[in-house]
Amino acid sequence: MNRRRERADTAPPRSDDGRWHELVDTAARVFAAKGYRSATLQDIADEFGVLKGSLYHYIRSKDDLLDAVIRSVLDVGLARLREEAAADRDPVERLRDIVRAHVLHLVDNLVGTTVLLHEFDQLPPERQLTVPIREYQEVLEAQVDAARADPRVRSDVDPHLSALAILGATNWVYRWYRPGGSRTPEQIADYFAATLVDGLLDPSR
Repeated sequence: MNRRRERADTAPPRSDDGRWHELVDTAARVFAAKGYRSATLQDIADEFGVLKGSLYHYIRSKDDLLDAVIRSVLDVGLARLREEAAADRDPVERLRDIVRAHVLHLVDNLVGTTVLLHEFDQLPPERQLTVPIREYQEVLEAQVDAARADPRVRSDVDPHLSALAILGATNWVYRWYRPGGSRTPEQIADYFAATLVDGLLDPSR
């Protein structure tokens, strides 16, 4: 499968020199390596190859960069899930495709995912409220609930707990996946989709 790394368009109006996405990628690498609190704007400027003061052409504060990194990975991943959720297909197979899509998104965005999962709580509370992080769970809950109409799905399936289980298992991929390993991203995505969705099925049917 030929996959390309997608990104959300989070560029501010004043970033008119075409380097905004490069800056966001740079900030993501620095935040992932050092942690948000330890990373400084000087660290990011050095990595980006500009004077620290030049960063203020793009941002007002370090919070702006953390916000942009988190949104750049979250918005694209959520769009992929919504696209799969809107597909007109068997609800159980649609749920498998959603799990696959999420795993592949994590693999394609390891650095950004690290920042999202480690540093989200570092955003100011007012910014946290505007980030649609809970919508991942809501999309999954709705899809598990839809799959319950299939007679193959166990009658005791809880959409809320199932969505938490799927996210808990898949989100951990960023911690251990390394490019060039013995399994391809597609193989990993297929395995997770089969394991997590088949666990919702009644083996007697």
